[in-house]
Amino acid sequence: MSAILRAAGVSSRAFYRHFRSKDDLFLALLQQGADEIAARVERVAAAAAGSPADQLAAWIGAIFDLMADPRQRMQMAVIDSEEVRSAVGYRDMRERSHESRERSLAEILRRGRDAGSFPLADPDHDAVAISAVVSRIMSGVAPEDVQAVKLAESRLLDFALRAVGAVAAE
Repeated sequence: MSAILRAAGVSSRAFYRHFRSKDDLFLALLQQGADEIAARVERVAAAAAGSPADQLAAWIGAIFDLMADPRQRMQMAVIDSEEVRSAVGYRDMRERSHESRERSLAEILRRGRDAGSFPLADPDHDAVAISAVVSRIMSGVAPEDVQAVKLAESRLLDFALRAVGAVAAE
């Protein structure tokens, strides 16, 4: 921690005026990242642009776009580090961040179910499952391999559409 403070040009005293511990710093970083992701996907859900399938594609695309942004990738790598994951309060914060992200997806799935486009959708449960698959796939794709990222995004969308029983627009 002292090396980080030195590199940032921040004294220990200044650090502890803002954070009680390094765990508090890590949780603040996690919260900031989670808030940015939630805002991004909430905008997709609020826009309600196109068909429910288009909205689902846009939601998944918004998450995958994070991989193209070097700053976001770096922040996600820090947030996913062993040291951050061991911070007191990490699990609760991570769970809240997932719930926040999943609310917008559940909203899209609910609209799709109500419109008859996603007849098999169980919005709240499916949002959790789709979100978990998104996280798993993103952790296994090299972000610099643009083709692999696009293929993973496409396959994930195909899976999600099948899972909710997507019906083609007439």
